[in-house]
Amino acid sequence: MREQLKLLEKLQQVDAKLQETDDALTALPAKLKSLKEDVARVESLLEGERQQLAGTRHYREEIEAAIRADQEQLTKSKTKMAAVRTSKEYMAGQREMEASRKSSQDREEELAKLMEAIDKFQQSIKVHEEELTALKQHVSEEEQETAQRVAELEGKRAEQRVARQTMAGTVAKDVLAKYEAIRRRRGHAVVAARHGVCSGCNMHLPPQLYNILHRANTIEYCPSCHRIIFIEAEQPKE
Repeated sequence: MREQLKLLEKLQQVDAKLQETDDALTALPAKLKSLKEDVARVESLLEGERQQLAGTRHYREEIEAAIRADQEQLTKSKTKMAAVRTSKEYMAGQREMEASRKSSQDREEELAKLMEAIDKFQQSIKVHEEELTALKQHVSEEEQETAQRVAELEGKRAEQRVARQTMAGTVAKDVLAKYEAIRRRRGHAVVAARHGVCSGCNMHLPPQLYNILHRANTIEYCPSCHRIIFIEAEQPKE
């Protein structure tokens, strides 16, 4: 049975390497997906900024049209002032001209703010467009590297599976069945006992079981975590 325990240790090492390969194959697409989500976020941000820029430009056109209308009204008011005959008509004309000037002045100030906002939008859009270009280039490079790495890992996994199948064939069927059942539940099926303690769950083992483990004539299990347990060569305590 000592030989079976050694075979299980080796099988577990093969399984650990195979799991590492599987984890790497899972992580690579996840990393690439995260990068593509970053691209999508920047694209969405750019689209929002472009819409805001378009809306601001449209509003600017409306303000500019209103300013032209104020100027036309001011010209008409001046023409009317030239034909006034009474002081009442003169005062009314003055108020009309003043209202046109005030309206035009307010709109000119608003237009200046809009131009400033448009300039900021344009600068921000330029920065984000450059960022998006660089990010897309990075994603493209990552896609190529990921595809190459995935191909390498899949080849490695195929070899590991063959090695695993060969190694599993050397283990007694009943022992292998127990190992597989524990591995499905616990992940790590075979653990060492050190100084009377199970390294899988850190619980103390009964003295009688510890003595049985030293003989290595049977497959034994930890009473706490139910993993297959074996004696590891003990190192002197400091």
